[in-house]
Amino acid sequence: MAISRDTAERTDSSALNNNSAACPVCDRQGAVRLFFSRDRIHHLPGIFGLFRCNHCQAIFIQPWLRNAALASYYPDEYGRYRHSASLNKNNYAGWRRFVLENYYRYPSRRAAESSLIKEMAAFVLSFVTAKGVIPYHGAGRILDVGCGGGSYLHRLNQWGWDSYGVEPSKRGAEQAQNLGLRVFQGTLEEARFESYFFDVIRLSHVLEHVNQPKAIFKEIYRILKPDGLVYVTVPNTRSLVFWLFKENWYALDAPRHVISYCPRALRELCDVTGFEIASTRFDAGPFNFVRSLKYFFEEKGGAGQAGSEVFRGIGARSFGALKPLFVVVDSWGFGDFLHATLRKKRS
Repeated sequence: MAISRDTAERTDSSALNNNSAACPVCDRQGAVRLFFSRDRIHHLPGIFGLFRCNHCQAIFIQPWLRNAALASYYPDEYGRYRHSASLNKNNYAGWRRFVLENYYRYPSRRAAESSLIKEMAAFVLSFVTAKGVIPYHGAGRILDVGCGGGSYLHRLNQWGWDSYGVEPSKRGAEQAQNLGLRVFQGTLEEARFESYFFDVIRLSHVLEHVNQPKAIFKEIYRILKPDGLVYVTVPNTRSLVFWLFKENWYALDAPRHVISYCPRALRELCDVTGFEIASTRFDAGPFNFVRSLKYFFEEKGGAGQAGSEVFRGIGARSFGALKPLFVVVDSWGFGDFLHATLRKKRS
């Protein structure tokens, strides 16, 4: 992989020459460099080594970026700062609303009461619609860490949650605030919420962007109620697609993904910060596979041109036929994304 002059100016050459490093999750020495990567979405300069810890299996970048340097890799057009199309369907309707009310226990809009048959039907439907919704906690207080432009937080607010958000980006926070949401612009530690304030805390595709995960988990522990829950979603480096494509795995997203997790790495982080994993599920699909395949062809240059033409000829949508395969992959724990529910350790 050639390094341009502009790239070299943004790269710590001494760090690139290192073949081993200390893990930011478990602090063990001797993590081994797997390969190099770069910003392949916004094409900002910089080359980064990707290292894997031999103990907890976390994968992390080198050179290590402090907050100011890392922030430069989040341009204004970064996707999470925009309002998503989901704003048009915040309350859900039809079958989605049926699942919300009879499986996730959200308040019913009708006088009709739930029944065992409805609950069973909603359970089955939850596998195909309204997937991954946070169960209702009454008039619960929820915090969305790294809420971006606030699209999902707005949805939670519409569903009846007492909702709060934290977003480091000024642009993202302003977008969320324009929706009338209570969003603090800055870090979680800077927000200084009261102790035992939240029933639920959500970190969806956030933890991999954090360069001090133990500090943020300790703060979450402080502000979470004793019986509260934390919902975490991260890319899963134990995935089949990562194994197939390595440095061309779309979900690596260097350098924005400072640390990439697998179940073992997340468990290690929980152990040292007072949490335990209550449940996990895995999620894959054609999207990451298709994008990773595209990266693979791009890296091949001229040799990959024929493959790229075949790729375009087939069409990305055609890969939807692989969905049944990914359902099996998920059931074995090798999906691209790890969804974990955390709780405080029980004494």
